[in-house]
Amino acid sequence: MRVLFVNSPGLGHIFPSVPLAHALTAAGHDVLFAQGGDVGAVAAAGVNVVDVTPGLDYATVFRPEEIDFSVDGGDEFVAALFARVSGVTVDRLLEVARGWSPDLIVHSPLQGAGPLVAGALGVPAVSVVTGPADSAPLIAGLMRDHMKEHYVRHDVAPVPAPGFRLNSIPPSLLELLPERVRAEDDVPFRYVPFNGNGELPGWLLEPPRRPRIAVTLGSIAGLWGGLAVLAPLVASAAGTDAEFVVTLGGGDPSLLGELPPNVRTVDWLALGPLLRTCHGLIHHGGSGTSAVAMAMGVPQCVMPLSPDQKDNERAVVERGIAIGTSAGVVGTAEFRALLEDEGMRAAAAEVRDEAAAMPSPAALVGRLESLV
Repeated sequence: MRVLFVNSPGLGHIFPSVPLAHALTAAGHDVLFAQGGDVGAVAAAGVNVVDVTPGLDYATVFRPEEIDFSVDGGDEFVAALFARVSGVTVDRLLEVARGWSPDLIVHSPLQGAGPLVAGALGVPAVSVVTGPADSAPLIAGLMRDHMKEHYVRHDVAPVPAPGFRLNSIPPSLLELLPERVRAEDDVPFRYVPFNGNGELPGWLLEPPRRPRIAVTLGSIAGLWGGLAVLAPLVASAAGTDAEFVVTLGGGDPSLLGELPPNVRTVDWLALGPLLRTCHGLIHHGGSGTSAVAMAMGVPQCVMPLSPDQKDNERAVVERGIAIGTSAGVVGTAEFRALLEDEGMRAAAAEVRDEAAAMPSPAALVGRLESLV
């Protein structure tokens, strides 16, 4: 079986599907990623990849300077934005797919070119849902509407391809979500943390001398100048008896201000190995970041930077595994909660065990084979 992976640009959209790709490869199937954006990270994950938008700066497609992140545009806004982002990949993706002849397409929920390519080739499509922010089933239909010109250009009917959704949201969180973001026929799928490969620093392999808290804004905000929002947090860290590890994600460390002695910065570090040593995680509310913390059983402090991240925040706060705040006010009280709130830590352990009981990527290979 040949499986073509088609994801939205950005590591948070790409990484959740990598363990599934590894499972398919281990089972003897051929895997290829056709990808725009972070193709280097895909290649480093040990899978073959074709860059379908070489040289494209996706910031010019997302156009963040035109987005008011204080306003929740809802599913319609998300669909329109990612339909635009998906549209730039359609032509080259179809060329790659027709040349490679996949039997199955696996795609991230917001990569609308995946279903289009599946429809053009007459093969099934499977999407991989990571968090509440991209899980509303109606988004797929909205994206088809916004991509109608591409369906017409390539003479593809804008209808759903056969297949299903793999959903890695733990059941107890899923039950708390509004009905609009749930689908009755989703297939449960264990989220296996994968955040890239690389050499781990020696200090990460040593027992921490005091409790450790990780801080991250994911893989996008740092590149777009977002690290400045962490300056108040960094200043407050000096008064807490803990070590703070701030991942820069390619951002400018000078935006953090003067670093107290108990704050360490790293440009890039896989989140899974880091969280194994941590008492808590402070982050922006990205679906992948939340999922890693849940898989590791680590309490979270979520400070959303955009409306979609507020959906993720609401879910983890309501489940009792996180506290919510904003970047400008996070400080000693939030640090203390991550270090001392045993109720939150117990709930995080429950969700960790719940997630671990979901079918693994390897266990779902047969289910994917049955589609072909």
